[in-house]
Amino acid sequence: MSNYYDPFVQNKNARIVSRVSRNGKLRTETQGRDFGTTNMALSTDPNSKATRLFIDFEGGDTVNLSGRQARTLYRLLRTHYKYAGKSR
Repeated sequence: MSNYYDPFVQNKNARIVSRVSRNGKLRTETQGRDFGTTNMALSTDPNSKATRLFIDFEGGDTVNLSGRQARTLYRLLRTHYKYAGKSR
């Protein structure tokens, strides 16, 4: 069944990559995601150490979190997944 298509499988070719952006910031972002799905990126200025998290949702809405807010979100997710037994 090599020609089987599952319409519920999305972002099969998606990946997360890190790079230095044109303005010299350190950036980690999603790439290769299907059209209309959520994209995310973290950007850190190596000089000021300031970090921003950008989330672009499929409907066009955008969330922009500071590094402190992103760290809280990370800690919340990490704690929850550990509690739920889904740390991997």
